[in-house]
Amino acid sequence: MQLRKIGQKIRDIRRFNQILRILTKHGFGFAIQQLHLERHVIGRGVIKIRMLKRFTEPQESRSVRLRKVLEELGPTFIKLGQILSVRPDLVPIDLCDELSKLQDQVPPFDYGDIKKQIKESLGSYPEELFSAFNSTPIAAASLGQAHQARLKTGEDVVVKVQRPDIRRTIETDIDILYTLAQLAGRYMADIKVFDPNSIVNEFSKVITKEIDFTHEAHNIDKFCKNFKDSVTVRIPKVFWEYTRSKVITTEEIKGIRLNDYLNQPHSSEEKRTVALNGANAILQQIFVDGFFHADPHPGNIFILPDNVVAFVDFGIVGRLDEDSRDAIVSLLIAVSMKNARGIIKALESLGAFTEEVPIRSFKHDINDFMERYYDIPLKQIEISTVLQQAIDSMLRYKLKIPHQFHVLFKAITTIDGVARQLDPEFNTIAHTRPFVEKLVRERHDPSRMLKDAALYSSELLDIIKIIPRDAYEILKKIKTGRLKIEFEHQGLSKFISEMDKSSNRVSFSLVISALIIGSSLIIMANKGPLVYGFPVLGVLGFIFAGILGLGLAIAILRSGRL
Repeated sequence: MQLRKIGQKIRDIRRFNQILRILTKHGFGFAIQQLHLERHVIGRGVIKIRMLKRFTEPQESRSVRLRKVLEELGPTFIKLGQILSVRPDLVPIDLCDELSKLQDQVPPFDYGDIKKQIKESLGSYPEELFSAFNSTPIAAASLGQAHQARLKTGEDVVVKVQRPDIRRTIETDIDILYTLAQLAGRYMADIKVFDPNSIVNEFSKVITKEIDFTHEAHNIDKFCKNFKDSVTVRIPKVFWEYTRSKVITTEEIKGIRLNDYLNQPHSSEEKRTVALNGANAILQQIFVDGFFHADPHPGNIFILPDNVVAFVDFGIVGRLDEDSRDAIVSLLIAVSMKNARGIIKALESLGAFTEEVPIRSFKHDINDFMERYYDIPLKQIEISTVLQQAIDSMLRYKLKIPHQFHVLFKAITTIDGVARQLDPEFNTIAHTRPFVEKLVRERHDPSRMLKDAALYSSELLDIIKIIPRDAYEILKKIKTGRLKIEFEHQGLSKFISEMDKSSNRVSFSLVISALIIGSSLIIMANKGPLVYGFPVLGVLGFIFAGILGLGLAIAILRSGRL
């Protein structure tokens, strides 16, 4: 056990030094100095302190250089950047845009490692499990790589295999991220407000889930169920008998990747249909299913015959519960009616407001925001621009935006951009309206209202049952004199501590004053043993009072409060 811990520490040190070299290479020597990282690693020779002090930043912007740093650092940091790219509440907008360009295309690993991983996960080698298995990967990413294969039952499949030792690499990187987060919280006041430790903790949960391929397999199954009757959307099937935590086998989607489709000569009508099918699929996922693809970029979408849209890569998804969808509907209705009070009420139901938010000023900004688009035709409004301005306003007033809503905004703006590439006249706002109207109708559907009434009636009945019993207990305690009321103070500990300090200083000052007065009286009386004509007790009293007074003065000066 101890040897394993020592090995982990050695890996941490090596990786730490590598991170410092890459940061220095891309012009982040100032960050190394601010975080005092040279004090926390072994082998300071890798960092030339003199060079850092003379260091000047390159011409490229910090956002571009940070994106390159994350790409060079590998899978853990790439995933961290991809997650931060949808969190404008944590990083600036320009950095969000740059991080959204992160690519995790990396060199493939050896086929020997593929065979070993499949043997460990599925119990047999590829040639024993499949009738055909292509040793050349069709795609290689940071967490794994994909190979074409054919089952013995004849189905063509894609087998994604996890990179060897990726879990160990991620564990090491997360350890280092926690260290960096602690240092940032200690030395960088502007970063401390974002609670970097909680960010790393949240990221750790996300990436730990993503490297377990069974989570992605369950996501795919849920999407398959939601689109089982669709003729315009295709979701690949999961073959569970060939799926484990490090290996996932899915149906092969034989179509044109949207990246390539955009550069091919297709008719305007075909592209318009593809844009409509893709947008409708995402809007159904958001507003109907409450379970949506978190990153529907062109690399994760295939176009099949008859303009059918197929989605792949379901490692990260977004979720909205029924209450959240209701709140979004209320928000959209309030926006369409230019009702500032309704917008505030919807945001309140989402838990966006804190006590510090100036409601009156925010309401004024909402009215200005809506007036800006009052006379503009719907087809001229870009939803990505509107959402970005809305997020900017929320961040300015420090509203608490739930994490899932950042993912939601990212998904909508991504599909909006893709749809406009296919059809410049496409308008996501116009296509959102039917889904919102459907949700409004469902909200006022008699069966839904009866269901809600039954739920609320049940809760009300529970309250009615509890109140008489609790009231009886309270009255009984009052009669017998056993009723106790407890108060718990919050935020008074510091006040009490300061009061103690102040009272102690006052008491100390009184003691010093008493010593000075007493010593003065003794000297005036000129009684007792004399030294150079002065009473010894009086002289000692003055000396002792002087020492105590000096100590009190030093303590007050150190506290910074005169």
